Amino acid sequence: MDLMEGRRASVANNSVRLLSVAWSQVPESAAYGLLALAPLGAGMSSRAMGLALLGAVVANLVAAFAGAGRLVTAPRAALSLLTAGLVTALVTYRGQSGPLPEAVILGLVALSVAAAGGLQMILGALRIGSIVKYTPHPVRGGLMSAVGVLLVLGALPAALGAGFGHRLEDALAHPAPGALLVAGISMVVTLVAARGRPPLPPVLLGLLAGAVLQATLHAFSLPVGPLVGVPVLSWPWFMQLPDAPWLIDLPSQQALWVPMAVFAATVAALGALDTLLATSVVDGRLRRPRDANRELRAQGLANVLAGLAGGLPNSPSVQRSLALVEAAPETRRSVPVYAVAILGLLVLVPQVLGWLPVSAIGGVLVLQGAQTIDPWLWRTPTLLRRSGSGVLVYDPAQRRLLLDNWVVALTVVAISIVLGLAAAVAVGAALAVLLFVRANMRQVVRSQHTGTQRRSMKIRPPQAAEVLLQHGAAIVLMELQGALFFGTVDTVRASLEQLPTSVNTVVLDLFLVGEIDATGARILLEVAEDWARHGRHLVAAEWAENDPRRRIVDAIARSAGLPPLVFASDVDQALEAAEERVLAGTSMPTAAPQAIELGHTLLAKGLDESELLLLRAELQTEHVATGALLFRQGDPADAFYLTVQGDVGIRLPGSQRRLVSFAPGTMVGEMAALERGLRSADAVAETPLTVLRLSADALERLRHEQPVLAAKLLNNIALHLASRLRELTQDLSTWVARTGLPSIPPALGPVSANSDDPGEVL
Repeated sequence: MDLMEGRRASVANNSVRLLSVAWSQVPESAAYGLLALAPLGAGMSSRAMGLALLGAVVANLVAAFAGAGRLVTAPRAALSLLTAGLVTALVTYRGQSGPLPEAVILGLVALSVAAAGGLQMILGALRIGSIVKYTPHPVRGGLMSAVGVLLVLGALPAALGAGFGHRLEDALAHPAPGALLVAGISMVVTLVAARGRPPLPPVLLGLLAGAVLQATLHAFSLPVGPLVGVPVLSWPWFMQLPDAPWLIDLPSQQALWVPMAVFAATVAALGALDTLLATSVVDGRLRRPRDANRELRAQGLANVLAGLAGGLPNSPSVQRSLALVEAAPETRRSVPVYAVAILGLLVLVPQVLGWLPVSAIGGVLVLQGAQTIDPWLWRTPTLLRRSGSGVLVYDPAQRRLLLDNWVVALTVVAISIVLGLAAAVAVGAALAVLLFVRANMRQVVRSQHTGTQRRSMKIRPPQAAEVLLQHGAAIVLMELQGALFFGTVDTVRASLEQLPTSVNTVVLDLFLVGEIDATGARILLEVAEDWARHGRHLVAAEWAENDPRRRIVDAIARSAGLPPLVFASDVDQALEAAEERVLAGTSMPTAAPQAIELGHTLLAKGLDESELLLLRAELQTEHVATGALLFRQGDPADAFYLTVQGDVGIRLPGSQRRLVSFAPGTMVGEMAALERGLRSADAVAETPLTVLRLSADALERLRHEQPVLAAKLLNNIALHLASRLRELTQDLSTWVARTGLPSIPPALGPVSANSDDPGEVL
C-alpha cells in the first residue's frame, strides 16, 4: 500500500512540475507567433498566438508518437524571422487577381511549413542530415548573431510601444515612455533572475514584472503600450479559403513558389541543425544515445502536420528540453503531457495571456536577441599577444584566426540584415563547405599509439619497464588536430568507443588543436564523465592552465554541472601518471619506500659480489631535497650518479617541461662525465632524492686497476645510452611530424658542445 501511495505521489509531483514547465514557456511561444505574423497587422495578433501555440501542441504530440526522444519542439527565433520574411513577400505580392487574401497567405505559409517538414524527413530517410553538424563555428556563430540582430530589430518597435509589425523608424519617432519603462524593467528582471535559480523561468518573471508595472502606470493614467490580447483558435486555414479567382490562379503564379521553396529549404536546414544539436545535448544528459536521423524524421513529420494544422514551423529547443528533463527525468512520456498542458491552457484559460504587455514581450525579445549574438565575436584573440617578458608582440597565427573567423561571421550577419536570413543561411552553407574542406581534409584523430609504442620520459628500472611493455596496451595516446566542434568531437567520441575495454587511460594530445567550441567542449566533458563512471581515465594534455581553449572547457563544465575535464600540463606528465596506475595494478611497486640496493641498479647489472664491493667503495651517497638541483647547466661534469631513491628530472633552465625523468635504479649525467665536459641542462629532484655519486677520477682508476670491472661498467653505460637514444629518436620523429620542420624541437634544447652524439643532452 505504501508503495502504491509513493507512486501516486511521484506521479502527482511530476505532473505539477510538467505543468509548471509547460505553462511557463507559453508566453515565449506566443511571442514568436506575434513576430512571425506581424506583417499581417495588429488585427492578426490573437490568431497569431493561437496558431503558434497550436503548432507547438501538434508538433510535440506528433514527434513524440513518431519515435522522437525527450525533445521539446517549439517556435524558435530564427524560424519566426524566416516566417515573417515569407509573410512579407506574400503580403507585398501582386498577381493578376490583386493582392493575396489573408486566408491564402496563411494557407501558403502552412504549405511551406509542411514542405520544410517533408525535406527534413527526406534528410533523415537518406541518413544525410548529420552533415549539417559539421558546420564550422564561425558560420554557426554568424548565423546565431544574425538571428540575434534581426530579433532585436524586429522586437524594438514592440518594446517602444508601437507593437509588432510597425516600422522601426516610426516607433523611434514616437516612443511611449511608459512602454519603454515596462520593457526596461522586464529586461532587467529577466537578466537578474537568470543569474540565480528562481522557481520560475527568468523570462516569465520578467514578463510578470512588466505586467505589474504596466498595471501600476495605467492606474495613474500614464500612457503605456497595448496588451498582447487573448490567443484564439479560429477555423483551420483551408476552411477559410474564399471562393475567389486566387484558387484558380495559384498554380500559374510561379513567382510565389520561389520564396516558398527558399523558405522550406532554409527551415529544413535550420531545423535539422537544431534537432541534431538538441539530440546530442539531451541524450548526453540522459546517457541514452539515439539515432539522430530517426529524430530528424520524427521532427520532419511533426512540422508536416503542424503546418497542415495551420501552425508555424517548430524545431527542438535545448533549453526547453533540458528544463523538461530536469522536471521529470524518469517520465518517458513527458513530452505528450507537456503538449496537452499547453493545449489545455489554450482552450480553457487563454485569458491568462491577455494581460501581458506588448512592450514587456518586446523587451524580453530584445534581450534574447542581444544574448543570441555570439560573444565569441568580441572574445576572439587579438592581433597582439604578450610575450613572457610582458612585451606585446605580433602573432601571425592569431591574425589568420581573426581574419578568417571574423570575415565569415560578419559576412553572414551583413547579408542577413541586407538580404534576409534565408540568404544568410544560403551563404553560410556555402562558406561552411569551403571551411570544412579546408579545415577537415585531415582526420581530427591524427595518430593513435598504445603505451607500448609511446612511453613517458620516465626512465625506469628493467623490471618496471618489462611490466609496462606487457601491460602498456592499457594506455592509449590519441593525438588530435584541427578544430574541435560538433562534428569532429563526435568523431573523437566514436574513436574512443571503438577502443577495447581493457584500455584504462586515454591521453588526448591537444597540441595541434587550434580551437574548441561550446558544443565540442560539452560532448568531450560528457564522454569524460562516462569514462570516470566506469573507472577509466580520459586526460587532456598540452593546454596550459590559462589557455583560453581550456577556459572554455572549464566554463562549459561549470554551466552544465558536469565534472571538470582532467588536464595534464603536457603529454609526458599524463603518460607518466597513466604508467603509475598500470604499475599500481600489478605486483610492481610504483615507488620504492626505501633506497634500492646497488645490485638492482642499471650500472651494477651482471656484477658479482666481489665486484659490487669494489664498486661500492668508490661511491659516495648524496641526498637532495625536492625541487633542489643535483647539478645545473654549465657545471663541470666531474661525476655521474645512480638514483637509488626518488626521481630526478632533466630540464632546461627556466622551463617546466622536462626532457627526461629518471626513476630509482637508473644513471644520470654519465655521458658528460665520460667526456669531462659541461652539463647542458639542469637536474632537479622531483621527489626527495638519494643518489650514489661515481666520480670520473674513480672510474678512470678502475679502468687501470680493475679492467674487467671497468669493462662491465662501461658496457652497462653503453646499453643505457643506446636505449635512451632510441627513445630520443622516437621523440624527435614525433616533434618533426608535428611541426613539419626538419629540425630538433626547441623543447629538447642544445646538445653538449663537446659531444658528437646528438642524443647526449647531459
